[in-house]
Amino acid sequence: MIETTGNLDAVQVEGDTLTLEGWSATRGAGRIDGFRVTLRGRDLPLISGEPNRPSPDVQASHPILDHADSCRFRLKYRLDPAQVAEAETGVIAVTPLIQGRKGKVHLHLSRTSLPEPSVEDINMIGIGFLDVSREFLGHFIQLADLKSTDDVLDVGCGVGRMAYMLAHYLKPEARYEGFDIIGQLVEWASAKITPCYPNFQFRKVDVYNKHYNPGGKFRAEEFRFPYEDESFDFIFLTSVFTHMFGKDVRHYLDEFRRVLRPGGRCLTTCFLLTEESRALIKATKSTFNLVHPVGDGYTSNPKDPEDAIGFDERDLLDWLGERGFSLEGKHYGAWCGRPNFLSFQDVLVYRKGELPAAAAKPPSKFRRALRDLFGT
Repeated sequence: MIETTGNLDAVQVEGDTLTLEGWSATRGAGRIDGFRVTLRGRDLPLISGEPNRPSPDVQASHPILDHADSCRFRLKYRLDPAQVAEAETGVIAVTPLIQGRKGKVHLHLSRTSLPEPSVEDINMIGIGFLDVSREFLGHFIQLADLKSTDDVLDVGCGVGRMAYMLAHYLKPEARYEGFDIIGQLVEWASAKITPCYPNFQFRKVDVYNKHYNPGGKFRAEEFRFPYEDESFDFIFLTSVFTHMFGKDVRHYLDEFRRVLRPGGRCLTTCFLLTEESRALIKATKSTFNLVHPVGDGYTSNPKDPEDAIGFDERDLLDWLGERGFSLEGKHYGAWCGRPNFLSFQDVLVYRKGELPAAAAKPPSKFRRALRDLFGT
């Protein structure tokens, strides 16, 4: 993905014509030469385009961007009768193109068809709701090639933060399933989202977690997802592995492989311990002090380890490879205090492939013991 900056300033539907106005520019990659525009994942035909319009305001505020003085655009697209109705509550995605390569997607939703949960429920899963939902839909589309017809599994769905924008993107024939261990949150999502979007289903699973569900009946390392084999195209989980031990993570990866169709993708957020993130932790720049060994990972709170857990990057990538997942994207986050990042947590995107032949290599526990002993 090419680094681009911009904004979608105006979106208007008149009759069967969609008009988009805004600006977009690169940093070091040259002029943007086109756009791909979709409505709920379906490409729209271009009627007329006015790229490279004067933009003195952008030049004044972002002088280091390429062609900052002429990066505004006005685009018109044709809508069929069904899309005219869809445009009101469907996600419009505008992706700048530079010599065939994609820049950062801009998402627009004219009107939501869903209520927002209470502040209390939102705070149980972390600050932000609609902004985070919008951010990650962009990641799903851009980094993991999410199609509007894909069958999707949301592991740790909470109150439906990610489902919120997805409901305005996925087609009615697509299937969304989400599960979580906090019943209060699942109940809200089932009561408020499912009646409007029957293809969205939520369920409570009673998996033990000392921090979030101390009375849970089932251990995470033994929990079988309540879905058939090879029944999903895309799985995502945000801030789930950050609260799980290594043995539980490995079991969930086994379950991902079981329920994903061949070639299916997964997007995971996590805390990756690398030379850079460890140095920032040591320099007290990090939000989380992930230095206390716990199982196959490291926690910031030995008394409540599942509050925040990170894993050595090499270990987690090995666990993926051992299960036939190929890494398609690795994007570092801001959590440890690094200046350049994609999101708050680190993001991994990987695809289900063939299981590898057994390879002789040192076990991850052995490598971790050496690292703890010698600091490498």
